[in-house]
Order: sequence, then C-alpha cells, then structure tokens
Amino acid sequence: MKRGMFVFKRLQWRLVCIFIAFAIVLITVVGVVLNFTVQSSYYDTFKKGIESGFSSWLLEKNWDINDMSHISVYDLAYQLNEKPEEKYNFKLISENRSFTIIYNGNEPGVQKIYASSDKYFDKDDRDKLWYMISRSPNLLSVMAGNKVGSNNSLTHANDSAFFDYAVSLKLKEGDFILYFRYDQEDWKNAINSFNKMIFMSLLVAIAVSLVLGFIFSKTITGPISGLMVKAKKIAAGDFEQTLAVKSNDEIGELTKAFNFMGNEIKKMMVEISSQKSKFETILKYMTDGVIAYDLNGKIMHINPAAENLIGKENVIVSFNEFSKKYNLGITVEDVVYIGSIKNGEKTIKFDGKYIKAYFALFTDEEKKVEGIIVVLHDNTEQQKLDDMRREFVSNVSHELNTPLTCIKSYSETLLDGAIEDREITEKFIKVIYSESDRMARLVKDLLLLSSIDNQKNAANGKMKLNTKIVNFEKLVKGCIEKLSIEAKNKGQIIESFTIGEIPEIRGDHDRLEQVVINILSNAHKYTPENGKITVYVGVMFSEVYMKVVDTGIGIPNDEIPHIFERFYRVDKARSREMGGTGLGLSIVKEIVEAHGGTITINSQLGKGTEVTVNLPI
Repeated sequence: MKRGMFVFKRLQWRLVCIFIAFAIVLITVVGVVLNFTVQSSYYDTFKKGIESGFSSWLLEKNWDINDMSHISVYDLAYQLNEKPEEKYNFKLISENRSFTIIYNGNEPGVQKIYASSDKYFDKDDRDKLWYMISRSPNLLSVMAGNKVGSNNSLTHANDSAFFDYAVSLKLKEGDFILYFRYDQEDWKNAINSFNKMIFMSLLVAIAVSLVLGFIFSKTITGPISGLMVKAKKIAAGDFEQTLAVKSNDEIGELTKAFNFMGNEIKKMMVEISSQKSKFETILKYMTDGVIAYDLNGKIMHINPAAENLIGKENVIVSFNEFSKKYNLGITVEDVVYIGSIKNGEKTIKFDGKYIKAYFALFTDEEKKVEGIIVVLHDNTEQQKLDDMRREFVSNVSHELNTPLTCIKSYSETLLDGAIEDREITEKFIKVIYSESDRMARLVKDLLLLSSIDNQKNAANGKMKLNTKIVNFEKLVKGCIEKLSIEAKNKGQIIESFTIGEIPEIRGDHDRLEQVVINILSNAHKYTPENGKITVYVGVMFSEVYMKVVDTGIGIPNDEIPHIFERFYRVDKARSREMGGTGLGLSIVKEIVEAHGGTITINSQLGKGTEVTVNLPI
C-alpha cells in the first residue's frame, strides 16, 4: 500500500494518470452523448410515427382531434386494434410498441384502462400495466390537463424502461387518453452492442494513453529527476554539481537557472560559513554569557560562558521559567505584544554571585521581533570589591575613630585642669600613648597592605619580593627567641621541634619573618596564662612547613573561612583590647601566597588553634 502511494506521488506517474483519466473522461462523455443521441433518435422515430399516423388517420377519417365527441370509444378501439393498416399508420408493428386507451374521468367503478394492445394487457396483468404506465411523466402531464405529453425521458418501472406518448381525446363517452408505449427491449440490443464498442474503445484508449503518457512524461520528468538528484547533493553540501544543458526550451532554461543557483549558493554558503565560524568563535571565547531565545521562549543558543556563570545544571530551556526563577519580571508574552523591553538591565543574585543580565531583542529585515538575547556579565568581583571598599572605609573609620575619640577626651580632661594631678596625668598620658601606638600600628599595616596592593597591580598581581637564600629553621627559631620574654611574662610555655633536615629556601627574609612573628604573636595573644605554644618546623616532599599549635581560646568553625579577610575579628572587643588591627592575617596570607605557599588554620573553640604555613623549596 505504501509503495503504491509512493508511486503515485511521483510526477511521471501522475502525468500518466492524467493522460489515462483524460482518455476515460473523453470516451465516457462521448459514450454518454452517443447513447443519449441514439436513444433520442429512437424516440424521435417513435414520436414521428405517431404524429404522422395521427395526421394520415384523421385526414382519412375526416376527424378533428380537438373535437371527436361524435366518435365512440368502441369505434376508436376497433379502428386501432382490429385494423392492421391503422397499426401500420402509427408504426405499431412490433410487440414492443403498443397503444392503450385510458379513461380520464372520475366516474366510480369504471376501469381506467379501456383497451390496449400492450403485451401486459390481460385479465391477470391489467393492474401491472397500469402500475407501469402510471409512473410516466407524459401520462401524468395529460391527466393533469395538458393536451399532449411528448417528453423524451425514459421511464423506469417494474424492471422495464420505455418511451411513451400521450394525447387527450374528448369522445362520445367522455374524456379519454390515447397512450402509446415504446419498450426499451426494441433497441436494447443495439445499444448494448454500441456500448461494447465504446468499452473496447475505452480499453484501447487507456492502453494508448498509458504508453504515450509514459513517453511524454519521461521527456519532462527525466531532466527534473536529474535536477532532483543534483539538488539533494547540493543540500548535502556538495556544491560542485552542474547539469548539462541539452535543450533551449523551458527545461533548458530551468537547468541554466539551477546551475546559476548552485554557484550562488556555494558562494553564499562559503560566506555564511565564514561568518558563522567568526560568530561562534566570538561567542565561545567571550567572557560574558550569551543566551538566545526564540518567540516560543525556547533556547536557540547558549555559549560556554553562560553555562559556566549560571551552572550547566541551572540552565533552563524556557525563558519564562528563567525569568521566574531569577525574579526578572519579564515574559515572552510581554515582548511579543509590547514589542520592546522596558527595563533592559537586571541583577541576578544566587550562590554568592552577582550577575548583570542585559536584555535585547533581535529582529528580521522587516523589524519584526524574532527573539530575545540575554547577555550575562559576572559582576561578582566588582560587587565584592565595592563591598570590601565600603567595609574597608567603615572599618578604618571605626578603628581610627575609637583611639582618636579616646585621645581627644583624655586631652580635653587634662586641659580642663586634671594636668595638675600628676598621678592622673601620668595615667592619661599612658592611655594616650597606648591609643596613639595602636593608631600607628594600624596606619603601618594599612600602608603595608596598600604597598602590597600597589605592587600587585604594577606587577600583574604579584607582590614585589627581595628574594635571597633563607635558612627557614633559623628564621623561625629567631622569632621564637624574640617572643620568649613576653611568653615568660604571661607564664606560657613555648616549645619548638625540628623534624628532619630542613633545606634552605629562596624568599624575602623580612617578609617571612613578619609572617612568623604575626602567627606567633596571635598564638601568644589568644592563649591564656600558663598556656602552651608548640612550634614544629619540618619538610614534606618539595615543601618546608611551620606548624604553630596553641591551647588558646580557639575559633568557631563558621568563623574560620573569614579569618583572612581584612579587619575581620572573631571577638572584636577582645581583639581591639589586645591591640589587634584585624589586618595581620590578611598581610600574612598575601606574603605566603606571594612566595607560592599556602596557609591553613584548624581550630576548636575553647581548645586551641593550629596554623600551618607551607613554602616551596
């Protein structure tokens, strides 16, 4: 079935079918017309015989058809039924041709059929005859009041078909109808023979149409099939296809147009491929994410940067779902009906990221909107820098404001007369000195951080170091010595252990010393009296390490990730009281990372802290 349907979808076979259909329609129409013509000729002969019979019969009898009231119906029946010459006048010379005299009045109890020469007219079939002829439009027409009923339509009744002719007569006994019937049996065989000839002609016409249609269609579909094969190859990317021009007719012109089209498509595809390659390369290596949606809200394109920004698992194929998830307040329906985007910039916040989303519409040549482009710009670092800058200014202002307020208030007290009391004066001056010293340390750390940042900016993110060969073990032990007196005063025990043979490293001696001093100072500050600080120096693989373990107050687990942030303090009040600026560990981390090393902190609240510094050999 499918194969048959495929065959009839081909143009060649459709042309053949058109030829065959044309032949069938032509022969059928000719057959119908000829059948109608032949039947009409039979009826015309029948009608002319009756009309000429009437003319000669009435002329011979000197009767007037419009007034035969002096003629008895019996005489009329006798004339037509008993005299052969009268039947001959009306051409009633066959059993398939007959006359019937029908009563056309309304007298009750009177039979309709008075007399008849019809083969169906006897005692048993009289009703059958009446049933047949009562279906005749001609008879019904005369019964309705018309003088003559001579329509050439074929009447069908009781498996019979016949022509008829009816005329109204006014006789002595009343109104009668003289009805003539011509049964189809008389010309049926001739029509059947004629139809067989038409049918044979139809078969011959179909066969001839099949052959001629195939030959003719081949001349049309042959070149088209060649064009189709070449077109498929072009569609597959083979643009080297050309066809030979074999004629100067429309097919030849089509072939020339096809060859020209192939060349133009080749040029166009080369240009499009080049533009596409450039476009894809630009999108692929853009740092900003790009997502294109069609008017159905489905993703048409997304570049790797967009997937990285929002995460492949968070890529949503529907624009409306994307807008709803990130609370953008834009839908595809708004774009379709309004034709523009009122606010083309939104900020997306998720997973600690700040992403600027810019929206634009792309249109066709007629400025009709075809979709939406979303450009995603990662603004996280800028946002963090802004937050850090604001926090930094706030922290510096706070850190400077506290000692300045203290110095100012104590100075005002002294100026107001307290300077006369030596004991109070000394106490206030010590406080002023302590606060000014804390400000000096803060300013010093700020200057150091500023210097580090400036060096990193000037050297592509790298701190400037004065590197040389450093004996790391000796450096650590020297720092422990410097802190030993303060530890002893606080009743703390400092132990140091060397694990293995420590190789020399290359680094900035002063910066590394600053790292060790800062870490030991923190351990000293936050370890209570009679506590213990243990320092390990060792080597592991290609690194040397220093591990400082104390029994101090410890750090909560949720605070550890923030411990290296500038001005971050776990216990702000206590840190400030101990002279901390909140910048020490930030400086330490910068210096360690500048040396290519790492620093890690592990701690348990109330049990102590462990700080490990790893430096490459």
